[in-house]
Amino acid sequence: MMIALMGSLMIFFSTVWGPWVYSDSTEYIVSARNLIQGHGLGLYGASGAFHPLSLHPPFYSLVLSFFGLFGADLVTTARWINIILFGLIILLLGVTIYAYTKSSWLSIIASFLFFSLPVVVDVFSGAMSEPLFLFMGLASLCLILLFLKNNRMILLITAGVASGLAMLTRYSGLAFTITGIGILLIFSRTPWIKRIIDIGTYGILSCLPTVGWLIWLRTQSLGVRSSPINANWGDQFTKFKLAAMEIYWSWIPFTSLLPRYSYNLARNLIIIFLLLVLVLIGLTVWKNHKNKQKLLDPTNGLILGGLMIVLAVAYLFVLAFSYIFTYPPPDLINRTFLPVHLAVLVGIFSLILFFIRPWQNARWLISIPIVLALGISVSYLHDSLNLVSSYHQGGAGYTSKAWRNAIIIKQVEQLPTDIQLISNESALVLFYTGRPAYDLSELAGLAPQTITNRYGDDPNDIPQKVFRENGAALILFNTSYQQFQELYGDQSIPRIENLTKDLTLYSQTADGEIYFYPSTPLP
Repeated sequence: MMIALMGSLMIFFSTVWGPWVYSDSTEYIVSARNLIQGHGLGLYGASGAFHPLSLHPPFYSLVLSFFGLFGADLVTTARWINIILFGLIILLLGVTIYAYTKSSWLSIIASFLFFSLPVVVDVFSGAMSEPLFLFMGLASLCLILLFLKNNRMILLITAGVASGLAMLTRYSGLAFTITGIGILLIFSRTPWIKRIIDIGTYGILSCLPTVGWLIWLRTQSLGVRSSPINANWGDQFTKFKLAAMEIYWSWIPFTSLLPRYSYNLARNLIIIFLLLVLVLIGLTVWKNHKNKQKLLDPTNGLILGGLMIVLAVAYLFVLAFSYIFTYPPPDLINRTFLPVHLAVLVGIFSLILFFIRPWQNARWLISIPIVLALGISVSYLHDSLNLVSSYHQGGAGYTSKAWRNAIIIKQVEQLPTDIQLISNESALVLFYTGRPAYDLSELAGLAPQTITNRYGDDPNDIPQKVFRENGAALILFNTSYQQFQELYGDQSIPRIENLTKDLTLYSQTADGEIYFYPSTPLP
């Protein structure tokens, strides 16, 4: 309980400027806002057409809109959802692990590791769907553990609903459904007919919400993610493998004490670790047999460890499949690998419980997981507290102190509503003004790179045509320099100069500029 309260207070402290918001957060929030206003769950494009939410599943936006119906500010709502869910997940992990294994030290370690993870602190400091996704997914697995122990159908039904809502929050929630089915199949001790009925009940409840949503999208002639055109699946798998290995390496505490990262080193460490685990499992199975102890006793940690292993493998499979076979592919960053990270940590310590339980006379063995957990937590907490301090001082993303006080945003708000907008930060414009804006095509990778062309002179680019013929405003925030630098390198300054050459400067602030085409009358 104390760790849960500390976790909620930490997120409260880190989000004093509001949870960070970027493009995906804007889509969730604005979609919820449009639903409240009666326009539907989706976004208006720069052309004025309404586009139902399709790239992301709807549950997070629906939750935001529910509270918005009562007049709650959606950004504030997102903040308090994160504060409450952070504490609830810690409490859920601790209570469920203790109820299932009767191990107080494993319960405390799992709770404290979740509390200390930097990526968890980062995710729960932002207006993203992951907090709700994690809560629903972990709740479904915890309920399945309790179902295995008590065999009460209400627990299985609730687990199926929670898993279904996790998938309706993020499509990768399919991994929780796969994990639940795998655990029921492997570890259930009921007769096979009953087991198949349980799996069918759980699977149907888990998939029904998302299947219904996808059918509705198809009736709107919308796709969720498409298959990449002319994609080399082998290359995509290689990219996934390399990115996953680097992320795995970042999870290791005190990496400064290890040799410099290389793919081969990280791969060899994984192999050594897996071989060690297999040897210890074999030794522990032998010891349990010698002691005449049941191998699948819930209190020995093996089932919990198995569940976490299945979750990690299932989630990696779903993520790899999405990255290789769908477009746009998910980002390969620590945030998207968070369920794997959490599953690996809880799985390792559950297996340690399994390893030391048969050696009850050697009480000193319990010090091994405690010391290991303290070392990992110290390493993680250093980064987490730095992150919290940074967010507390100035925030991050569109809700940061800098953007809240940006003069150019106020000037964009004052532009007549019949003037169309084009910007290098279209999501930022949408978040603050509620007005959709065209993206700069070359920054979005939708137009060929050029060093010399002035903006508005390309007859084949729709936003430039709108800028030239319809009198749209070009809003260049000061983030444009970094964006062009990533695209053009040391030619970024000449590109920006040529881009705005002879355009009419309407406004210039420390945060950016607003331009019009030379023939456009100024508002």
